[in-house]
Amino acid sequence: MTRLALRDVMSREYVGVSESDGLLDAVELMRTEDTSSAVVLRGNTPVGVVTSEAVLDLLVDGGDPTASPVEAAMENTPPALSPAASVAEAAELMGRTGDGRVLVADDDGIHGVVEAHDLTSAVTQRDGPAAEAGPGGTATPPSADASGGTATDEYSAQSICEACGSLARELANVNGQLLCSDCRSV
Repeated sequence: MTRLALRDVMSREYVGVSESDGLLDAVELMRTEDTSSAVVLRGNTPVGVVTSEAVLDLLVDGGDPTASPVEAAMENTPPALSPAASVAEAAELMGRTGDGRVLVADDDGIHGVVEAHDLTSAVTQRDGPAAEAGPGGTATPPSADASGGTATDEYSAQSICEACGSLARELANVNGQLLCSDCRSV
């Protein structure tokens, strides 16, 4: 099977904001663009990310999004890989770091962003359904390729949890999302 590169699955359109932008403006932009995160840029250099979860944390801690800059809710810059890196490398990096997004970048700057759901969609489109629901709603990755033979590529043994982005051998369909055992218990 051919190796899927990040350049083939990344979202080329991503939301970018500045550290000094108003947090409420950034949230409104994220909402307009239907995304849960924005890359925080200093010029063309990524310096962090602001996520809907980080904004909620700020609210819970008593912060005021109308008076706060993006910097107040900014998290560390997501890890980055080159456009030529494989989907498997991105999935492994997401699992290792616990971050469900990877910047696709090289010396020329950011080319896009890949999120866990992008990897799941890419593998599903390439190999057919990422997981077949079994008894009790449990899902397991497919074990045969399109020709009916045994799958031997790196995607055959694990799938990606749609909540946390980690690799899991067994996923369950919970309210329309494929979740690992850790996310099912939350």
